[in-house]
Amino acid sequence: MIRFTLREMFLLALAACAPHLFCAQVPALPKTVSRQPDGIEARLPDGYLHLQVCGDSILHVVYSPQHEIPARVDFILARTTWAPVAFRLDATDSNTLALATAKLKVLVDLTDGSLTFQDASGQTIAYDHAHTLQPVVVNGEKTFRAERFASMWRSKEALYGLGQHQAGVWNYRGEAVDLSQINTNIAMPMVLSSNGYGILWNNGSHSRFNNRLTHAFYLSSEMADAVDYFFLFGPEFDTIIGSYRQLTGDAPLFPKWAYGYWQSKNRYASQQEILGVARRYREQRIPLDAIVQDFRWWNKQGDPSFNKSYPDPKEMIDELHKNNVHLMISVWPYFEPGSPAYEQMEDRRFFIDRTAAPGFFPIGTALYDPFNPEARACYWQLLDQGLFSIGVDAWWMDTTEPDSEGQESNVLASHQVALGNGARYANEFPVAATSAVYEGQRRATGQKRVFILSRSGYAGVQRNAAAVWSGDVNPDWETFRRQIPAGLNLSVSGIPYWTTDIGGFLAANPDDPAYRELYVRWFEFGAFCPIFRAHGTRTTNQNEIWSYGPEAQEILTNYDRLRYRLMPYIYSLAWKITSEGYTMMRPLVMDFRTDVRAQNTGDEYMLGPDFLVAPVTEPGASSKHIYFPEAKWFDFWTGRTFAGARALDVAAPLATLPLMVRAGSILPLGPDEEFADARPADPLELRVYPGADGDFVLYEDEGDSYNYENGVYATTRFHWNDSRRMLTIEDRRGRFAHMTEARTIHVVLVRENHGAGGKPTSKPDLTATYNGRKLTLELKDHN
Repeated sequence: MIRFTLREMFLLALAACAPHLFCAQVPALPKTVSRQPDGIEARLPDGYLHLQVCGDSILHVVYSPQHEIPARVDFILARTTWAPVAFRLDATDSNTLALATAKLKVLVDLTDGSLTFQDASGQTIAYDHAHTLQPVVVNGEKTFRAERFASMWRSKEALYGLGQHQAGVWNYRGEAVDLSQINTNIAMPMVLSSNGYGILWNNGSHSRFNNRLTHAFYLSSEMADAVDYFFLFGPEFDTIIGSYRQLTGDAPLFPKWAYGYWQSKNRYASQQEILGVARRYREQRIPLDAIVQDFRWWNKQGDPSFNKSYPDPKEMIDELHKNNVHLMISVWPYFEPGSPAYEQMEDRRFFIDRTAAPGFFPIGTALYDPFNPEARACYWQLLDQGLFSIGVDAWWMDTTEPDSEGQESNVLASHQVALGNGARYANEFPVAATSAVYEGQRRATGQKRVFILSRSGYAGVQRNAAAVWSGDVNPDWETFRRQIPAGLNLSVSGIPYWTTDIGGFLAANPDDPAYRELYVRWFEFGAFCPIFRAHGTRTTNQNEIWSYGPEAQEILTNYDRLRYRLMPYIYSLAWKITSEGYTMMRPLVMDFRTDVRAQNTGDEYMLGPDFLVAPVTEPGASSKHIYFPEAKWFDFWTGRTFAGARALDVAAPLATLPLMVRAGSILPLGPDEEFADARPADPLELRVYPGADGDFVLYEDEGDSYNYENGVYATTRFHWNDSRRMLTIEDRRGRFAHMTEARTIHVVLVRENHGAGGKPTSKPDLTATYNGRKLTLELKDHN
């Protein structure tokens, strides 16, 4: 009989309970490797490799020429410390080390620092073959050009993300992308692979993705102290994007009204004009939640005081609020000489540079430095005193790249900022700029949520309550077509809120029948974007829903009304973004990652879990060729069903945006409303799409405060059991002020010509009163 000492029994028990901790102490590590509480440091022939375990699925990889890496402030990461994560180290031989968590394993070649990433089963998902740090001088500073290289000869993976770009490319395999900020292009240092991983490139300088040779994958930056990135394992994209948000910050909830319709044009020129447009929307009972004041409302740029065309701004805003319309106002990071605001900034040396040649900005117009915390506080103080204090609701932060002023390179690349060399932080300007407003308003009040619309963004901008838009795009079909892959790649880059100038920004004629067709199709698409907003320059100086003729007005109004009926669905998705790191606008690869055709489909997408959206982007089209991934699908407009894993031509006359709903969906629809906060969703129509089990969680709260951060909200879970034809409405969880205690629920079992289209279903299959207590409802098939 084998006998054990007490110590041996303890060690055996420890090994059985936590083998990852026990085994981690067993192997003798090579002398060039030192174990750290959160990873390892390895001395290589030409530098040092640091691997930090930030989570089961998150690994921080840093290769540096020196052991110590300079500590620098930046605006990318929201956190730098992590809860302890169990990991195992194994030295398979003198030159190879394996580091493994419960979900991810990396093999380290100690002769050159190359890495092989594997999933828990040992399947290789990615490589990192070489790190290069080339000495260079950038903007007068000695530094390094950083480059990561991976061979892809044996891989067929597709690559996505990198922000928003206008070349019409969806899958970036075989492409190269310049990662620098400029109007209509938003750089994001985030790339995702259909193999189930992502890379967050932790660098704020001008960078580049290069896969022109499809077998060679390069990421590089012009200025760095180290090759520095986070490897994010999924394998599903939701997990990868969730890890990105853990690193760079969660996206707060916008006020509920921000998910409604935004009316804008270039530009409203007076208080009288703004109020007249808002009144007409209410008189015609066309849904509206916000109107936008574009530039040149000021006396001098940067000075937050209205010019004489707005004789009483507070009275204007008060009347808008009385009509349940919110105001967003255009603010810029530039200051024109001759105003008190300019003098205040100038006296405190808060400017980066001034324009030297005439252009959009007068000579001498100064760009302020948001990398300076005192300058950010001063900027917010100006907005607070001049605008927020009189009721302005939202901030349109234009030219946050910042504007290149006719130069190819970013103005920061050749200037200094408060943190040092501007070239080091060139891509981070939009994050710093939006943080001034977000942090300022959060300090001012917790009762009014922040909404920012920024023309640019970078990693972390979502934590500042910032949506982005696609910039000053052209009003033509090719540009419209390119917005879809641009928005989808931005979404998987981690920024959840995106919109476009519906109809394009540059001049177009609403009386031109050809342009009316384009505008209608773009508007249909806009109704199914995370933010629903019209804007642009029009030759008639009209860009309202009634500006495009009676036929177009009817179509546009119908989609506007549908957006509001979908508010319970959209607002619940917004909560998933905040609470789960979810993505609302979802390329097919997010939900069908291993489907090769879905991987390469960039002209249709899912909006949340239920809708497949297939915008029509060809003039004169009366049908749309749609790929249906593996599932049963319902035509939203007719209730007709389609089998998946095939492509079909589907009818799409001008008034019809092809919309499909996946079987198993439980779609909550509210009543017809003219603004988002008109009343709680009562009655609530629940459309059940049979053919699979399904779940949905309805989210509700006060609508425009941060009390939700303290648990002041309510959720209601719905479950559909398809085989039993049973809908269960669980106990409501949570409470908030003025919550609807009981509501009428109309349940509709969707079939052809029943429960179809945007209008309320006239004859629901079942009606029940829900008072917050569990309900189980049995539905009968109607064949």
